[in-house]
Amino acid sequence: MKVQRIEAPCDGEVHLYLVGDEHTGTKYHSEKELAKTIKAIHDDPAARWLGMGDACDFITPSDPRWDGGSICSWVSPNNIALDQADYYCDVMAPIASKCDGKLEGNHEFEIRKHSHVDVQKYICGKLGITDLSYQAWVRYVFKPTATQKVAVDTVVSHGAGCATTRGAKMNRLERLMGAYDAAIFGHGHVHDVILHAGNPYLYLTRDGKIKQRRKVGAMTGCYFRTYTQDVESSYGERRGFPPNILGSPMFTISIDSQANLSISVTA
Repeated sequence: MKVQRIEAPCDGEVHLYLVGDEHTGTKYHSEKELAKTIKAIHDDPAARWLGMGDACDFITPSDPRWDGGSICSWVSPNNIALDQADYYCDVMAPIASKCDGKLEGNHEFEIRKHSHVDVQKYICGKLGITDLSYQAWVRYVFKPTATQKVAVDTVVSHGAGCATTRGAKMNRLERLMGAYDAAIFGHGHVHDVILHAGNPYLYLTRDGKIKQRRKVGAMTGCYFRTYTQDVESSYGERRGFPPNILGSPMFTISIDSQANLSISVTA
């Protein structure tokens, strides 16, 4: 598990986008929806983002998941991993300077394990962003005054499992949120957007005052269409999965001049 410390903007507000499961390089990838997210981040002066993994499909003919009919025409069968990685880097380049790190997803892991191509390292190096491995603890440090610091901890994981119902996905998110003393949580992998305000809890300050905090989490969506007209069926279509929610959640983190913290999430 990686730990990353980020100095937040001095104006006290960050819009944190959790962007993942793009699966670029397949015919099921939604270029249109990803372009919307990229534009939103690019045009938002308060925006930062974390990559949630599975940036590309990274499935080769030696992989049992291989389906040659699903690969985009611009992907060379002799250079699948790097063609897809280069495409992702080109698409994300306009917002690379706003990225605070990228997770490795199971698709990056599998091609590294079986084909010995470290696409995670390649992407992070080409974009100049931090490799956060599979799960990370990211601390955003705000300085509302010259003498005060407020740490906002974010735990992000690409995630795991094959949950298909909303309840099962929520259980996975709640398990992640229950395991760490952090304020913001992001779980990818399951191709859904689910927002969770979390249960409030009490804590004791250093000077003996009882205060209340709240954890906020989300399943972080995807850009992979379950159903695409006039294209070979995706694995999700063949298994009868519901249509995916495309897009990414955005967390608004605000610190006022009195060091009061406010966090909300939208999608």
